Amino acid sequence: MSRSTTDVLRRGLDSTLANWPLIAIHIAESFLFILIIIGSVIENAENPAEAIAAIVVGHWALILYILVIITFLLAVLIAIHSFVEAGNARVFVDAEHATRGVAAPGRDAFRAFSMDRWLKGGRISWWSVFWIYNLVWGFGGLILLIPLLLTILAMFAASEPGPRVAIGCGGLVISLVVAIPVMILIAIWAQKAIAVCVARAATATAALKEGWDGIRADFGRHFAVAFIVFVVAFGGAMAISMFTMPMSMLRGASNTPFFAIAFAPAQIVVSFAQGVFSAAVGLWFLASYVGLTEER
Repeated sequence: MSRSTTDVLRRGLDSTLANWPLIAIHIAESFLFILIIIGSVIENAENPAEAIAAIVVGHWALILYILVIITFLLAVLIAIHSFVEAGNARVFVDAEHATRGVAAPGRDAFRAFSMDRWLKGGRISWWSVFWIYNLVWGFGGLILLIPLLLTILAMFAASEPGPRVAIGCGGLVISLVVAIPVMILIAIWAQKAIAVCVARAATATAALKEGWDGIRADFGRHFAVAFIVFVVAFGGAMAISMFTMPMSMLRGASNTPFFAIAFAPAQIVVSFAQGVFSAAVGLWFLASYVGLTEER
């Protein structure tokens, strides 16, 4: 029998809190991302004079070099995130299996985290998860390019500056309207495919197909779970950021370094709280979709 949306979210939250070390791993991943990005910037900006000379002498070579660096950096970041998500999904799948047949499992029943289990899940499924991200977001990017390309073509077709500006503004609005539902649907599809990939030991293409079929067969619950998680994520982030608003206003009004130094510890704490909250909500989303995939 299918569980209600509320029950799916409750079980997902219990699984997330029971396996709380995954939140710490998620935060560590974010710090690693920051270090990698900072390291790549420092490494490629050791000699600014040479960079300026390269811009003057050959734009195409510099642009190609930058594109290669960005592509490589993105690939590394996606690969790391894929390993982390594969390990997280493995823990949540095993947590669901541990509570199978239990009518009303408590939070402790979902506790399944161990570093060996997490590492094993990452090693087995990271490559498939890596391609799930590339395929599904690449497909979403192609969809988003359609209104942008049509807008550019229409702007070239217009002969007067006024109509060009109007077409450009209208095209951007249409692109934004199209982007919001497309990105939500792509996020749902990617999360479902990851759950299927790890639970079934499936390839990326097989997981994407089965995940899409599962979403179509039960779109209401999949959308409701995602919508509630997104609303909680947005509302929670706004609520946490409100703690820094008075400090930012006072620092801006005073324009003195004293307030910047005085409020620095509080802002660090708030930023850390936002990171913890964001990691927990992301894991809640994944755990809920694992629950939808593995319910019996």
